[in-house]
Amino acid sequence: MNLYAAGWFAFQDPNMSACTAAAARSMLNFIAYRHLGGSGFRWSMTNSGSVRDMILAWERAHDTLPGGTGSDPHGWRNALNFFGWGEGTLDAGYRVYDDRAYGTYENAVRSAIRQMVWTKKPVGLLGWRGGHSQIMTGYYGLRGNPFARDSTGKYLNRFTVTGFYITDPLRKSGIVNKAVSWSTLKSTTNYKLRFQPYYQRDSTQDDPYTPGFIPARDEWYGKFVLILPFR
Repeated sequence: MNLYAAGWFAFQDPNMSACTAAAARSMLNFIAYRHLGGSGFRWSMTNSGSVRDMILAWERAHDTLPGGTGSDPHGWRNALNFFGWGEGTLDAGYRVYDDRAYGTYENAVRSAIRQMVWTKKPVGLLGWRGGHSQIMTGYYGLRGNPFARDSTGKYLNRFTVTGFYITDPLRKSGIVNKAVSWSTLKSTTNYKLRFQPYYQRDSTQDDPYTPGFIPARDEWYGKFVLILPFR
């Protein structure tokens, strides 16, 4: 599976703070191009820089950062839902996309594969130890059944893939629709391509769209963070 759509990806450049906004724009473009949005999908395909900057401004007003110039996983998640399906999908229980944090690389990427198979939508990946957004548009070499469960209904997770298709919104990264092996994404010495735990500490506010109170950084710190599609 590869959900990348040539012509409907655009870099974040020249806005160096807009990685999450550019990623959201391209992910919604890929969904729209392949007619996979489903009920309530309202996005119109565009590579506009002004739309990128408008998304970033909206994210900044709806994330869990007290300052700065970029956004965070909550801003990215919220933008995908709002611009893709509307305000009614911002709250927990109604989202198309949600952020998830995993204790291991293996559990994170297996969840990414499973949700891509299930929903046919791309996945957001928090790269650079949480400092940058990247897009996983697919995988290759699937072996095993992603949906196999044990007698209690728990996923067995006895499947793997040879690799993934990754796109980075920053031009100088040189990563566009790139085939990246399972082992490379896990352990390459190229840290701009390696998927590592989230080590940003600046998202100190609580997510207003989820019940309970927790500083957002405590949801993610030291874990592998993804923006996953659920329907």
